[in-house]
Amino acid sequence: MTRTDRIGPDTPASAANREALRAELADVLRHEPASLPDTARLVEDLGVDSLGMMTLSAWLVSHGVRVRTDQGRRGTVGDLLSLAESVAGQRVELTIRAPDGSSSGPHRVPSPPPPPADPLAPVLETSVFRLDALQPADTEYLYALAVRPENCFRWRYRGVPPAPERFVEELWAQVLTQFLVRRVDDKQPAGHVVAYSADRSFGHAYVGAVFEPRYAGTGLAAEVTALFVRYLFHTFPFRKLYLEVPGYNWPRLSSGEGRYFRIEGRLRDHVYYAGRHWDQYVCAVYADQSSGEPTSDRKERKPS
Repeated sequence: MTRTDRIGPDTPASAANREALRAELADVLRHEPASLPDTARLVEDLGVDSLGMMTLSAWLVSHGVRVRTDQGRRGTVGDLLSLAESVAGQRVELTIRAPDGSSSGPHRVPSPPPPPADPLAPVLETSVFRLDALQPADTEYLYALAVRPENCFRWRYRGVPPAPERFVEELWAQVLTQFLVRRVDDKQPAGHVVAYSADRSFGHAYVGAVFEPRYAGTGLAAEVTALFVRYLFHTFPFRKLYLEVPGYNWPRLSSGEGRYFRIEGRLRDHVYYAGRHWDQYVCAVYADQSSGEPTSDRKERKPS
């Protein structure tokens, strides 16, 4: 006999489930549950940045929500809770097969994905993006990505597009390794990640990343950059990886302090852009925290 149980959207159990999800979300965001009404806006009211969106995406995935490249930005707390509930509320069908091989239910339980061919092989793919080795034909795209107005001032050339010939000459200068980021679904290029200025004697290197502007604030770019960081620690005996972050980029990453990286230096008025000088942050991701686990100086939960 097959039995199917489902909790309806308007039952007391469903309301209790939403509050349980809200409590989980509060822990993820380091807020009190009372400060997270359904109408609270993630960016405007709660200040969730790109790394915060990555953390929220991981939370949704842990509840069975499938992340897509066209997801855009989540708007409110209610949006997140509804997504988590939509998966939790799906009908569950159990099929019990009799000894003679006959089936008692209409659906089969899907088989788990096959294990990787080699457990030592590095992981170069998320559910959304994959890391591909650079090919000569990729240079034109990488140049166009680097000189886009939305990217150029945030990337290595600080708002001054180089000549194409210079870009090609410098593409591998002081670079340890780099990858083109492609979408898994349609194989279209989406970004560029690079490790540079490596010092193997002292066990550190620098990491940079640039993406199509439409992925800004979604957490997807941060997720695949974190994958690249894990690849570097998997492949090279680095103790830590540095990020150089000019002050005008800092609001996109600041929530990661203490959770994903540590600030190891702040250079006052170090870079110039848009009529003023900006501080530059020197941040470090350590090998023992590359999994995304919070560090010992984790920030306290924000009061309601």
